[in-house]
Amino acid sequence: MPTLLDWFPYSLIATLSFGVAMAMYKFPAAKQLDRYAATFWSLAASTCIALVVFSSAIPRIAWNMNGIAALWGISFTGIMLLQMYALHHMETNVLFPTTTTSSLVLTVLIGLLAFQDPITMLQSGGIIIVVIAVAAFLFRGGRLAYAPHILVVGIGIIALSVFNKLLQKIAADRYDVRAYQIVQYAYAAGVALLVLIMAHRTRWHTALFGRGAGIGVLIGAVSFAGGAAFFTALTRGPFTLITTIHSLYTFATAITAWLLFRERLTKRRLVLIALAALGAILIRIG
Repeated sequence: MPTLLDWFPYSLIATLSFGVAMAMYKFPAAKQLDRYAATFWSLAASTCIALVVFSSAIPRIAWNMNGIAALWGISFTGIMLLQMYALHHMETNVLFPTTTTSSLVLTVLIGLLAFQDPITMLQSGGIIIVVIAVAAFLFRGGRLAYAPHILVVGIGIIALSVFNKLLQKIAADRYDVRAYQIVQYAYAAGVALLVLIMAHRTRWHTALFGRGAGIGVLIGAVSFAGGAAFFTALTRGPFTLITTIHSLYTFATAITAWLLFRERLTKRRLVLIALAALGAILIRIG
């Protein structure tokens, strides 16, 4: 029987690390850094760390991982770039609560339609709470508070996030998780490099080592630490409690962004973040 100390410290580290990493996505917008370079170096750092930490799993890398890993790399790179773009136009304490909880709702609905997964009363209540919270985030006085194209970007983030989760589920069921993570990060770094080259064309080699590289490495290291801690917690403790705690990462993101960038953190937004987190918790435990 696992005790609280077996898994809770890892769950807490995972939640805090993920929250801090998400807040750091704001650096390219706040400090005029290159988001393409930041994205590439974040994924390159994760690849290098995975190679070291999961070195014993390298012999278990299989050719049949390539297809799903490539799709994951494309979708995850797209998510990162869209999030960094959106953060030029909105704050982290709006973007992440709305897109994360919306993608969770969409995942549940896909499960209902595609796999006939039942939806419980708790999940139904969670979905209603999320819809109310997201609407309150995005609308003020009956009007959309952000430009329509930002709403389209948000929908893109949500759709790619759901697709990404489905790929992760398939990979977790089929492959050695540690070996697969090496491959998926490598593909994502490769995709990010191609995007950087296409975005900067003749000056890509200058941009590669320019403004954004350092913060990218830091984001990659913090993100990997969070992912590793989350995986460790899942192997030692109860899934429902761990994922419930993880839903609170948006508070860590909001507080970190307030400390780093002095983002507005009003009582209204704190209440809405709490509502969104409550909705996510109800959906997960339902």
